[in-house]
Amino acid sequence: MNDFLKAMQKSFKEAKDAAPTILFIDELDAFGSRDGAAGSNASYDIKAINGLLEELDGIEGREGVIVVGACNHPKMVDAAILRAGRLDRHAVISLPDEHTREAIFKMHLHDCLSSDDYREFAEATEGLSGAEIEKIVRSARRSARRRRGPITKGDVILHLPFMADIPLNIMRANAVHEIGHAVVGAVLGMDLVRVAIVARIRVDDSVQSLGQARFRRGTWVRRTKEHYLDLIAMTMAGMAAEEVFLGGHDDGVAGADGSDLFEATKTAIALERSYGMGEKLASYGDLRRRHIEGLGHVDPALLARVDSILQEQFDRAKNILLRYREACTVLADGLASRLELSGQVVLDALDSQG
Repeated sequence: MNDFLKAMQKSFKEAKDAAPTILFIDELDAFGSRDGAAGSNASYDIKAINGLLEELDGIEGREGVIVVGACNHPKMVDAAILRAGRLDRHAVISLPDEHTREAIFKMHLHDCLSSDDYREFAEATEGLSGAEIEKIVRSARRSARRRRGPITKGDVILHLPFMADIPLNIMRANAVHEIGHAVVGAVLGMDLVRVAIVARIRVDDSVQSLGQARFRRGTWVRRTKEHYLDLIAMTMAGMAAEEVFLGGHDDGVAGADGSDLFEATKTAIALERSYGMGEKLASYGDLRRRHIEGLGHVDPALLARVDSILQEQFDRAKNILLRYREACTVLADGLASRLELSGQVVLDALDSQG
């Protein structure tokens, strides 16, 4: 531990002596959190975090030194590291969207292929990082060198993830699901931007989005109890649409972290035990730092109250969809064939039904 602390102190001193400088700390989440420190390494972890905090607190006397940290799991970083005066400015860098992926391919391929080629490559690499795309291009260059020729579209395709067309019946089910989110959200006053599904997916074990109803977040929305109940109803509306129009939902709406039912459950728990909007006022604070499964032991009656909220909002979403059954059917057909509908198209369909 002493060697680690000395090395860290040396790095901060070198940054100060060479100012103006940027001191970059990669894998910041490796420091962990003192809240979760346990076992034989607990003392080591706590000393490492405290050592970093001492260096960060001394930055005020180090003019010209900017400290930047990066990590993949920000929730694992000790809260004290992120407080004001330390690493207090945070930016989320998401995975590249389709347009950005096109640009990454174009850059690494030195603009030697066509725009249509880059677009095709981008469609096949949804969810991949820039580094993963660079690896694909490196592998394609090796293929070109082996045959002693310039890199071609075929070289790149050889190393792209294998893509498969989604069957029409599955696309229709996905369209029904996303239209459920879009319609219920629009009826409840949310600002719908667009709703879309995909026609092809990668054949691997990665989690991929099959569609999305995108809403514009209002800057000055009052997040009252009614706001969160509307949010739960919209989140469960895909599941409700599958029940109404397909006779039942599949397990894609539930189970895994990030699934509709899981997210709705988290919101309902927060409403009950964080925001003082349920039967009790006492707050458990920021639930993002707590494991949901442990809350049932602390508050045995919580699950029953949460389940009641979920059922009520699920029924509410179903009633909205039944009221606009005709519009939903037309919109689902349109989405299945066109893959994307604007928010205005959805609103026009709802207005036409009245």
